[in-house]
Amino acid sequence: MKNLIKSYYKFRIFFWDAFLTEWNSIKSDKAVVSTFFSISIIILALYTYIYSNEVVKEVPIAIVNLDASKTSRDYISMLESTNGLHTISTFTNLQEAKEAYYQKKVRGIVIVPSNFEKNIRSGQQVVISTFSDASNMVFYKKVLGDITLINGYFNAGIVIKKYMSKGMSFNEAQQNYSPIKSVSKSLFNTSSGYATYIIPMLTALIVQLVLLMGIGILNGTRQETTTTHQKFPRLLSKGGTIPVLLAKSSLYSLLFAIVIPIQIGIIYTIFKIPVRSSLTTVYLFLIPYLFSVVFLGIAISSLFKKREDAILFLVLISIPSLMLSGLSFPVEGFSEFYQNLATLVPSTPGINGFVRLTQMEASFFEVINEWKHLWILTILYFLLAAFSLKRRAKKEYLLLSKKQF
Repeated sequence: MKNLIKSYYKFRIFFWDAFLTEWNSIKSDKAVVSTFFSISIIILALYTYIYSNEVVKEVPIAIVNLDASKTSRDYISMLESTNGLHTISTFTNLQEAKEAYYQKKVRGIVIVPSNFEKNIRSGQQVVISTFSDASNMVFYKKVLGDITLINGYFNAGIVIKKYMSKGMSFNEAQQNYSPIKSVSKSLFNTSSGYATYIIPMLTALIVQLVLLMGIGILNGTRQETTTTHQKFPRLLSKGGTIPVLLAKSSLYSLLFAIVIPIQIGIIYTIFKIPVRSSLTTVYLFLIPYLFSVVFLGIAISSLFKKREDAILFLVLISIPSLMLSGLSFPVEGFSEFYQNLATLVPSTPGINGFVRLTQMEASFFEVINEWKHLWILTILYFLLAAFSLKRRAKKEYLLLSKKQF
């Protein structure tokens, strides 16, 4: 019992010494302070502002009307009535429309064929040719989607008028044209907005990148000055690594306990990004996420000989981190190798669980698999961080000992 109490007090002393040492290092380094607070908040606010319009509107398209009939003008009027498209119908031939497209004045071209009205009246099939800019998927989806919708409405109007000309009432003609009524509802992202889709994923990803960068800068500085074993002398003692690592992870978690409410509570509220979970549940889920990222940062920081190396390294891995997170492309679409690689990155289960909690109204038990996954990564990177940190402290101690002799 006496040894247990002694071990407890020893652990507590080691823990608080490491906690205060790390805190003093953070607050005395302006680059780290700005990274943790300014960058994590300002970048998210900037991205949210950029995507705050949610959906693209008034996409310019060119209309080449080769028919010049009343029916073709009615069709063009329906295109002009949509919120998503801004029609430019001054082109008399396809070549002029092509020139406007290559000059980026328009993002799509619609060709109304000659004999448009005549073929419709005679019951012949009419082909509306549409060209849209597939190099930008947002514009491509908007142009193609809105034109397809208008074509459907216009076609329905023609068929219903034909039924009515045969003596049917409007309701009978409408039911005869569409015997099956489909109702489509967007789940969770009810506005189909881009910001609502991307910002929650970016929030979790920014937390990871900012933490890795801040930890890398701090440890890069200690590598330059060989002060790791001096800052944390307990690392050289038996059992000293565990309290040091727990102190570091606890401190970073407390710092982001301040940052995350600003991100979710203020930025999300200002830009009307919905949050469908309590802050307590989000915190509970993010504990292993923060711990795993911190331990990963400590483990890889031994690669940094200078503080600038951390910034360079994270710039290089930022795009792979973005891709592996499933933000730009679903993880399920990756090859088996990259799917396995993605499971080793904390942001993969972190983003998945965070989005499900904040956007899909999931309960904590519905993200329990992601939570367990994060705890497994926490243990894995804790072991790597312990090995890396202790090895570095011993290496520095031996190096300075040799210099003294």
